[in-house]
Amino acid sequence: MTTMEIKDEREVRSRYSVYLDGVRIGFVSCIQVRDTVLVPHVEVDPERRDLGLGSMLVRRALDDARAEGNSVIALCPFARRWVDLHPDYTEVARKPKPGELGAMNALVLADRTMRLLHREESKILAGGPEPEVP
Repeated sequence: MTTMEIKDEREVRSRYSVYLDGVRIGFVSCIQVRDTVLVPHVEVDPERRDLGLGSMLVRRALDDARAEGNSVIALCPFARRWVDLHPDYTEVARKPKPGELGAMNALVLADRTMRLLHREESKILAGGPEPEVP
């Protein structure tokens, strides 16, 4: 029997992930900034994109944001389109205010950098090869 599970991994990885039989096959990145959650990226294994997993991940992120009293800004094109197609989420999803977009892009880039650094640190701690230093 196949099992599918969406896990809240915001504490450790700032994301929700979907697992099929214990293997991660997709995720939605979330960056919490005060009472706003940024959704910069949704990714699903290309071979499983027809299963609606991206939609399930975005819905879970928005449902949790709503339950926690947060608003959501969907920066990812997939997440923005999902919000547009689901008018019952208009009270939790919002567009960036004037001047916010530049700061949000900087946060997303900083988050991506920290993830890359953490990934390299994990390899070192696991006894893998040290990354090359330019």
